[in-house]
Amino acid sequence: MNEATIAQTILSGLFGAIFLGFFIWGFVTGQFRNVEEASRRMLKNNLPEQNSSNKKTGDKAKLDTGGEDK
Repeated sequence: MNEATIAQTILSGLFGAIFLGFFIWGFVTGQFRNVEEASRRMLKNNLPEQNSSNKKTGDKAKLDTGGEDK
């Protein structure tokens, strides 16, 4: 085996150990318990709030899709 192969083997083992450490840390701290909650919270926070003009006219808040209303 030449020196490059040895260096690559050591580095890949080191990166694998780092990945495994982060995975175990995430599992122990509960990072993978409720993965859908973050997307629901993000969508809830992005909904425009009904302001006073919408409440007066009775219109529902519309999502800004970047296009024109039909």
